Amino acid sequence: MADPVETHDPIDDWLAARWKVLHVGPRRSLILYAVGAAVGLGLAGFALFTAKGTSVKTFPPEDVAMVNGRHILRSDFMTQVQVEAGVPFAQTTYAQRLKVLHEMIDEETLVQRGLEVDLAASDPDVRAALVAGVNLQVDADVLAEQPTDAQLQAYYEQHIGKYSSDGVMDVRDMVMPIGTGAAADAIQRAKTAAAEINGDAPLAQVMTKYSLKDSGQIDQGDNFDFAVKAKLGDEIYAALSNVSPGQVSQPVQRPDGIHLVLLTKRIASVKLDYAKAADHVWQDYKRDMRDQMERANLKYLEGRADTELAPEFRK
Repeated sequence: MADPVETHDPIDDWLAARWKVLHVGPRRSLILYAVGAAVGLGLAGFALFTAKGTSVKTFPPEDVAMVNGRHILRSDFMTQVQVEAGVPFAQTTYAQRLKVLHEMIDEETLVQRGLEVDLAASDPDVRAALVAGVNLQVDADVLAEQPTDAQLQAYYEQHIGKYSSDGVMDVRDMVMPIGTGAAADAIQRAKTAAAEINGDAPLAQVMTKYSLKDSGQIDQGDNFDFAVKAKLGDEIYAALSNVSPGQVSQPVQRPDGIHLVLLTKRIASVKLDYAKAADHVWQDYKRDMRDQMERANLKYLEGRADTELAPEFRK
């Protein structure tokens, strides 16, 4: 007997296919939920940021303008307006404020251009300003610090030699030509002339006798000690250290001849006590603290820098 032939009902096949499509497993459910959530959030965001009357970009309230993302602070603007107008900000006009605003925008634009073209690499004034600006930042804490009396007193004791009143001298610098003879002979003649002046011989007579003339390097009358030293030089100033008023220094040979200096008046410098030197001590303390901070900062920066020297300076 022959086997029965299986037949497929088309309607059953269609229903099976539909069930397969409509059946949703757990994994497929999670994927569909995730896709739906993402689409929903996207539509909500689009509606939020494109709705009429809304803006994505907000302007910082502390700024009065921005140039290429760089802030011009409202506080700086108000200060500048007051400086230029000479009156409180509340009393300035809109035109005055607008003028200052455009000036600050112009300045910021030019500064950015200077940075863009690396102006500091070629302009010495810009380089000097940058150096001064960096040092000023480093010095900020020192400038703001108010040293105590104990700190200033200790600094005074450590540097007491610096604090004295300025000495005063009245001198006459005379020079005698060396002539055609030996310099030793000229020096000997100058010593003889000095001895005669110290022996109360008339000055004019001795000057004529030994061809002494005023050097013209220092004015007659009162001169501070530091001025005498600066004008006549260390060697001549040292020769006056042990000279009494009315006496002449030992001869000092210079390129223009042999110098003799007559001291007619001396008011010696006097050491100042702390109370009288307090202002100078404060200024010197601040200056030394700034120097220390700047040197320390420079040492730190040089330690980070990759510096290479030319061969002749690599010793």
